[in-house]
Amino acid sequence: YVRRDKRYRALSEQVEHHPPISACWVEGKNYVYHADTNIKSKFNSGSLTVVPTGVCHVELKLPLAFLDRDDEKNAGAARQPPRINEAEGYFTEHYTWNKLTTNVNGIMIANFWIEHVGDLDVLNHRSGDRTKITFMQSGWTGRNKFKVTGEALDRQGNKVYDIAGDWTSKLVARPVDATGSATQEAETIKRPSHMDATVSADDAVKYAASNSIQVPRTPFVLWKINDRQTKNNTYNLTTYAMSLNDKPAELVPYLCPTDSRFRPDQRAMETGEYELADTEKSRLENKQRATRRRREQGELKAWKPRWFTKEFDNDSNESYWRFNDAYWTEREHAAQLQKEAGATQPASVDVWDDVENIF
Repeated sequence: YVRRDKRYRALSEQVEHHPPISACWVEGKNYVYHADTNIKSKFNSGSLTVVPTGVCHVELKLPLAFLDRDDEKNAGAARQPPRINEAEGYFTEHYTWNKLTTNVNGIMIANFWIEHVGDLDVLNHRSGDRTKITFMQSGWTGRNKFKVTGEALDRQGNKVYDIAGDWTSKLVARPVDATGSATQEAETIKRPSHMDATVSADDAVKYAASNSIQVPRTPFVLWKINDRQTKNNTYNLTTYAMSLNDKPAELVPYLCPTDSRFRPDQRAMETGEYELADTEKSRLENKQRATRRRREQGELKAWKPRWFTKEFDNDSNESYWRFNDAYWTEREHAAQLQKEAGATQPASVDVWDDVENIF
C-alpha cells in the first residue's frame, strides 16, 4: 500500500498461523512504524471482547540540532544516550505503546456500538518522557462513553500536561502551568504542509527541522477527527479504510499475487454480493486446509514468512517481526517484467520470487 501524497508506504503479512499473527511495517520519510498483532477474543453477556497483544513501535528520525536546544539541555539526564547517525545528520528516538481492549456492545439487542477501554502507555525510550492515557469504560447509563483522560510526564516523572476529550471527536492537552482560564478555548495548531518529494533521509531531517512547531502554554488540540468524505457507504467506512482495498486498473499488473486486494470474498463483501462472498470464503478455507495437509505430508516445502523475520527489541524486552526489505525490490523487479511483457492483468506467481497462489 503506497500513499505518494502522504509520503509513506506500508506492508503487512500474516507471519504465523497458529495462533494467527499479522505483522505490519510502515515507512515514512523520517519515521518507521511497525507492530504485530495476535488477537484473542471472548463473548460474555451480550458483548464481544477483543484483546490484541503485541507492542507498537515508532522510530523517529530527528535533526541533531534538536539535541542542542535549550529545552533539551534543561530537561535533565535522558534515559538512554541518543542513537546518532552523523553522516546523515539525525538521531533516532524509539517510542513504544501497548494496545487497547475493544468491546463490541449491544450484540444481543442488535444495537451495536464499540468502545476502546484500558490504559495506553506511550514511552520515549531515549528521553524517558511518558504519556499515560486512560480510555474509560462506560456504564449502563452511557456515562463516560468514549471519554479519555490522561497525563504527560517528563523524564523526571513530573506531570507537564493534562489530557482530556473523547476518542471519537477530539483530544485536548493543557499544560499544568497553563496561562488563561480553565475554560479557555483550546487552540488548534496549524499543521505543517506535507513533505515534498524528497529522496534522502537528510532531506527528511531538514524538513523536520524547518517544520517543527512551538507548543503553546495554553490548552491546545492534540487531535481531532477529520470531516468524513464518504458518509453514505454500506459499512460506514472512512475514506482511508476504503482506500486500503482500492485496486485501480493501472496498478493491478504490479501488485503481488498475494496482495489482499485480490482476495475474492473480501471484494464480494465490499460490492454487496453476500452469497458469492460466503461461497468464496468456504472455497479459500478448503484450499488452505488442503495446502496444510500437503505440507504435513511433505509434498510442499515448510512454510515461512516471506517478508518478515523475528527479532528481539532490547528497549521493550519483547520479540517483534522485522521487515526484511525484500518486498519493494521484488515489486520493482516484477513490475519491470510486467512492463516489458505489456501486461494488463494481475501478475502470476511465476513473475514474483517465492510467492504462492493463495487465492
